[in-house]
Amino acid sequence: MRLFHLFLRRAGLQPAAARNFRNTSRLTVVFPREHLPAVRRQIYRDLHAGGIQIAQLSVDYGQPAGMVRASVMLDCPPPLRSELMSRAHRLRSHPGIHEIHWGAQRGHALN
Repeated sequence: MRLFHLFLRRAGLQPAAARNFRNTSRLTVVFPREHLPAVRRQIYRDLHAGGIQIAQLSVDYGQPAGMVRASVMLDCPPPLRSELMSRAHRLRSHPGIHEIHWGAQRGHALN
């Protein structure tokens, strides 16, 4: 059996019992560029808690009129979804934040 599991690992596969099922969510936060350090600290302080991990934080400076869009990829197990939602609502009350969106914001092309 060990040899079989070793073969699966070498092939890039894992047995079903060894898989760790976690869900990844994307949170997009829009705020003025001068608030970047304070908002970044607030994001890590509010969202990075027991069981909720920040997988990636990327900042896009291409917003009009000095606005910044930060995309936060969160790794959160399903039982902690309600805690994640309450922390995101608390983050919305931060004075520097203008908008918060769940999921990817994509523009649609019209022909």
